[in-house]
Amino acid sequence: MIVANLSGFDGTPESMRKLQLEYGAEIARAIVNFQGPVLFSVVSRYHGGAYVVFSQELNDSLEASALEGSYASVIGGGPAAKVVFSREVQAQAVSDARVAARERELRQNPTPEAREAFESVLADVTLEKQAQVAGEFDAVHSVERAREVGSLSKILPPDQMRATLIADLRAALDRRSR
Repeated sequence: MIVANLSGFDGTPESMRKLQLEYGAEIARAIVNFQGPVLFSVVSRYHGGAYVVFSQELNDSLEASALEGSYASVIGGGPAAKVVFSREVQAQAVSDARVAARERELRQNPTPEAREAFESVLADVTLEKQAQVAGEFDAVHSVERAREVGSLSKILPPDQMRATLIADLRAALDRRSR
């Protein structure tokens, strides 16, 4: 039984340097080769490599569930906003009225102070837009969607998690003993 809150791992150079990909591959190999029931339950989120490693497709005895309100996707909203949707975020930021106003001020008065003010507002607005895009992405990539595409078997209300996992474990062990 695995109760998890995993942000996963990705293909970035940092993940490779820290051997996260190798460890993830070892976990996936263990899931594939394990001969027994595997109950995997997400209590908050699982993204990236964790989403792949704990796929029900890797082992017929793996049953994945999640608590209501959890998140599940190949990539989390934050990284998606920074990497996948970076052009969209940048376009939204530069078209924001606050940034446009600072840009006009900079063109009229190209001083270091005006440049600093422009860059500061642009950085703040970019972070704001990243957060908005991340929230929109996470809203779409819910555990409900993960269940619809077969990545999860069920979604559990928090007050029923313990009893459900115990019942699932008993049922899996009963099937195995037959």
